[in-house]
Amino acid sequence: MRLPDQVLHTCCFLSHKTKEIKFGGTAFVVSVKGQHGNAFLYLVTGKHVAEAVEHGPFVIGLNQKNGNSALLDVDEAKWYYHPTEPDAVDAAVTLFAPDAYESLNVEWVHEEMFATPSVMQKTGIGIGDEITAVGLFTRFWGQNQYSAIARIGNLVMLPKDRVPVKSFEPMEAYLAEGRSIGGLSGSPVFVRQTVNITLEGDKGAVLPFAGTGQIYFLGLMHGHWEVSKAVLEKEGIEAVEAVNMGVSIIVPAHKILEILYQPELVKMRKDIDEEISAETGPVAGSELQRPSATFTKDDFETALKKASRKIAPVTKQ
Repeated sequence: MRLPDQVLHTCCFLSHKTKEIKFGGTAFVVSVKGQHGNAFLYLVTGKHVAEAVEHGPFVIGLNQKNGNSALLDVDEAKWYYHPTEPDAVDAAVTLFAPDAYESLNVEWVHEEMFATPSVMQKTGIGIGDEITAVGLFTRFWGQNQYSAIARIGNLVMLPKDRVPVKSFEPMEAYLAEGRSIGGLSGSPVFVRQTVNITLEGDKGAVLPFAGTGQIYFLGLMHGHWEVSKAVLEKEGIEAVEAVNMGVSIIVPAHKILEILYQPELVKMRKDIDEEISAETGPVAGSELQRPSATFTKDDFETALKKASRKIAPVTKQ
C-alpha cells in the first residue's frame, strides 16, 4: 500500500557531533495539544539511543522545505524517561524547538494518531494489520537530501505478558513480522487499520471485502531478536554475522504517552498555557525566535514557550 509522503517526513536522524557525521539512530517529533490551539513539540527516540548522545553535543539530520538537508546542533539535551519504569521502556523525549523551525520539512506525529489500547479496540486494529517503520538505513541516507527507508511488515503478536529483551527489564511490547536494522532504533512505527465492508452480489448474496483504512501511530522501534553466530555454528550452519530472526520489538504508543504526561512535563505545559492566557500577542510569533540554532542545557529551562506552536490539522490517510 502506498505510503503518504507525510509519513516519510516524520523521522530524522541522530549522530554524535564529529568531524565526519555518522548517523546511528532515528528520532521523530510528537505534538501534545495546548489549551489555545497550540501544540507542544517533543523529539522522541529510543532510550538507548538518547543515552548514547545525552552527555555530549550531537546533531539532528533532517530536510528543509527547499529540498536541501540540514544539521541542527544540540550542545546538551535534557531527556525525559519513563517516570515509573525507566528500565523497562525503551523510549525518551526531549523538547524540540529549533531556530528557523519554519524552514524545516518535518511532520508531527499528532497525539490523536496514537493507537492506544482503547483506540485499537475501537478501530479493530490487531494481528495481521500492516505496519511500517520509517527511519535510518545505515548503509545509505543521502547527502544533499536525507532519505528515510520504510520497512513493511505485519503485527504478529500482542502479548499479554511482558517480553524479555536484551539490556532492559521485561517490557510491554508488540511484535511484528518485519526486519528491523540497527539504524531503525527509535523510529516511529505506523499501523494501517483494516476496514471490513460488505457488498451485495448477484441474487442478493452478501460479499465480504476487507480494505485498508486510516494510519495510526503504533509505537517506537526497539529492535529485533537475532540468532547468534555461535548458535548457527552449533547447528552446523556457517554465518558471517548474526542473523535477524525477522521479528521486531515495538514499544507501544501508550508508553510514550506516559512519558509525555509525567507530572513535570504536564506542569511545564500548564505554566506556559497560563502564561499564554495572560499575553496579548501571538502565541508563537517572531519575538519567540532565538538568535542561535544551537541548543544548550540552559535553553531547555526557558525554551518550552517556543515549542508551543499553532497546531496543524491532523492528517489521517
